[in-house]
Amino acid sequence: MGFKKGFKALGLCILLLGLAIPCVLQADTYVKQKTHVDAYEIMGQAQPEKDEIVVTWMSKNKGRIDHGEDQSTIIRLDKDMMYFLDHTKKVYNEMPIGELSDIMSGVIEEDEGLSEEEKAEAAKFMKGLTGAMMQCEAKVTAIGEKKKIRGWKCKKYILKMKMMGTESTQEIWATEDVKINYELFRTLGSAMISKQPGFQEMFKEMKKIKGISVLTTSTTSVMGADMKTTSELLEVKEKSAPAGIYEIPKGYKKGKVE
Repeated sequence: MGFKKGFKALGLCILLLGLAIPCVLQADTYVKQKTHVDAYEIMGQAQPEKDEIVVTWMSKNKGRIDHGEDQSTIIRLDKDMMYFLDHTKKVYNEMPIGELSDIMSGVIEEDEGLSEEEKAEAAKFMKGLTGAMMQCEAKVTAIGEKKKIRGWKCKKYILKMKMMGTESTQEIWATEDVKINYELFRTLGSAMISKQPGFQEMFKEMKKIKGISVLTTSTTSVMGADMKTTSELLEVKEKSAPAGIYEIPKGYKKGKVE
């Protein structure tokens, strides 16, 4: 997993933190979203804009996020592990949940697309990451605006977050019309960083968001780069997950996932 991929994963993680209210999940849940990421540049490397259909499956203590047809992330809370799958190459890599600083440092070192100078700059950023984790902040403001989106009655919230050397602002239109449980959705979204100090207080603040996000626009700033993302809820329902969806497919081998 290259550094650009790690940055994208971090941005997605921050986005997912604000998408759902905490409740108790009892059955497999299917969530379909459309995500648009604007073009951005980080450490001299340009990343083009991208549209993607993101499908999330969730059960009691595990989940899977399909990023289009080529890549997936399997999150096993029961094993404290995450797995990144490349379906085109039939390879996967893995990382323990909660050890983000060590993980990202390894990602930087292994990224062949970075020069030694760029790696040194990234490593310097990562060195101060632990201290930044201790200063997680979140502020939710209910704006009071209301409107219908895709037939759902929505209310507007602004979520401002500071964590891990990043700043994020999200405009969230959330609905309580969807009668389904979603605690795991937020847990899966924050799996990379959920064990870091300071997160419990931040989660308490985000409980002020009532309902699930139907439309979220997010700007995340890190290392001088801005990552702008829009996420739309297309479909959500409870149904039986396909067999084996939370497991590494047969025939896949450990390898580099770009």
